[in-house]
Amino acid sequence: MFVHVSTPKRCKNESKPTIGQHRFFFSQFILPAHPAIGENFRHRLSVLTWHSPLTQYFLARCSASRSTLSDKPAERQKMEAFSLPLSNNAVVTGLRTPALPQPLKDTPLMVALHGGSYSAHYYHATPTVSALPYSNFLRVPFIAVNRPGYKDSTALPGSIPKESTFLQEEGKYLHHEIIPAIWKAFGEEYGVSSIVILAHSLSVPMTIVAAALNATVSLSSDRGQEQELVDQNAPVPGSGGKEDERYGKESENKTEEGKERTGSYALAGIILSGFGTTPKDTTMALIHPLIEPNATHVYLPPSLKDELMLLPASSGFTDQEVYEKTEELNTACSLAEFSDGLGLWPSYWKERYAKFVKCPVLYALTEDDCFWVSSTEAMAGFAGAFGSSLRVDQGVVVGGAHCLELCRAGRGWYARVFGWAVECAVAKGLGKF
Repeated sequence: MFVHVSTPKRCKNESKPTIGQHRFFFSQFILPAHPAIGENFRHRLSVLTWHSPLTQYFLARCSASRSTLSDKPAERQKMEAFSLPLSNNAVVTGLRTPALPQPLKDTPLMVALHGGSYSAHYYHATPTVSALPYSNFLRVPFIAVNRPGYKDSTALPGSIPKESTFLQEEGKYLHHEIIPAIWKAFGEEYGVSSIVILAHSLSVPMTIVAAALNATVSLSSDRGQEQELVDQNAPVPGSGGKEDERYGKESENKTEEGKERTGSYALAGIILSGFGTTPKDTTMALIHPLIEPNATHVYLPPSLKDELMLLPASSGFTDQEVYEKTEELNTACSLAEFSDGLGLWPSYWKERYAKFVKCPVLYALTEDDCFWVSSTEAMAGFAGAFGSSLRVDQGVVVGGAHCLELCRAGRGWYARVFGWAVECAVAKGLGKF
């Protein structure tokens, strides 16, 4: 579909744009941001006149950021691996986009967390099925984390306290260790003002826990405040005991403005998908036989993951190149997080954590999610738990499977979440929350 943009007449002495200027516009902005979009625009570019507001805007951005988008375009078509030491002598690993000079004001850093049985490569499965083109287009830096125990990231330290649960401890670890380390190591390099967390599937609970703690507790304050957050609620299974001191040895450095960057990071929003309130029993029945006695992890066969999480190729939801990557993207899933997410978590998450979250929340399920019911009632029940949040957006994505980011509809989802993250960062910068 082509949308015609009417334009004013050219001044008498104003020259028509040259082919070279059109090529500059295309090569400096469209193609580095998204090769597929660039190719689609190649044969239409000549219809964009010199006076078109769209053309004027793009050319202005090209001129302002020529060095950021043209100096090393090949490097911007891939993400680089990182390994970051934590304060407890552990490490967190993952993938990140290269830093861009001249960052824009109120730019967020997107920190992405994968679901069970995946890794950071979930967000960069192929050059086209990736968050990278959208990061380039909006100049929003993106970091995909290997969660604790996945790939080369250190597992959670020690055993889970009897008064707690796996997902609560993972959320505390995210809040006290992982996000502060990322904020300290990369915040100034990227020139960002805040963090937005993108969480899929089994990483949703830990994100909610971290967001609740971030809203209530400053890492540089007395840890007793965190005890107050936990103890003011009625006891629930697997939680409510004394908070330990295993996480969060604070550290700080200076930004260019002279402000301190501490572990108390600026959280501008959380984006949650692939997790809900009402599980589908049919899917659980397929997975339970795969769990061996006394096992700590479960391995899902690639063929089953294709059928459940991507849906069969006949559905048309997912491109063939993604099915060819299933085995490469596959990892074992922790049974502790799996059993907590479907067992204990539903009994405590709303009263203990969700109601304390203050930052904006974006929530989505696909219409054909294999694990969760996406009815109107179920969606409203999940979104309604965030009563203290400044803004809660929720909706059902039609035409996508559980692994939304890997589906064809994931292109629209990525466009939505990156734009939404920028909105939240600007609101945070304006002091709206």
